Amino acid sequence: MEALSREQVDKLAEDIAFVKKAIEKNSSILQRIDFRSSLRLITLLSALSIFFFSGLFHLLIKHFGDFSSIPQSIKAIVFCGIALVAAALGFLKNSGILKSMRTLEPGITLSRLIREYYSVRMFHHFIPLGLVFLFSCAYTISAGNSRFLIPILSIGAGLVYNSLDTLLRLDEFLLTSYWFIITGCIVLVFNTISPLLSLCLTLGCGLLISSAMSYMPQKIARR
Repeated sequence: MEALSREQVDKLAEDIAFVKKAIEKNSSILQRIDFRSSLRLITLLSALSIFFFSGLFHLLIKHFGDFSSIPQSIKAIVFCGIALVAAALGFLKNSGILKSMRTLEPGITLSRLIREYYSVRMFHHFIPLGLVFLFSCAYTISAGNSRFLIPILSIGAGLVYNSLDTLLRLDEFLLTSYWFIITGCIVLVFNTISPLLSLCLTLGCGLLISSAMSYMPQKIARR
């Protein structure tokens, strides 16, 4: 077999690079974004926020006797703080993902991210899940079984994470989804666990594990 000349090798390398670039350009940008580095800090801050506000409510309940005895003004301040933290975390999450996207496509905008992520197929995938979740929460509250609300939140979060894993293929999403579902079922069965402790055990610890795993290399084989 005749050896390739230097010019032929260079031409072959150029053709391979062209094909690789074309494949990357036509593949979903979601498969190329570094979600792990974009979300690890936000996930950690979310877990710490759950622990902080759960601890704060525990102290308030311990001081005033029970949740209903906490003055409305204090409740309003704390819930406003929760809303502000949630909004800030949401902003940081979108900013981090957008920054990661712009390393791939400098001119990309947030609206393109929304169109890419929230496609029609994704809407039809999550709408039934969201409706079941909202109905379960509403029924639980109306029936006076609000103690079931946190397990439902945890199991619902687990199903969402599991669905996102099929799209993004991240180890931490897959394993965290099982953590949410399993701990949610445990809290549902052993309903003597306090709501604040349940929240920390399910969502708080789950997000903390997810953040820690994002610093580790991917290990689960993906096809």
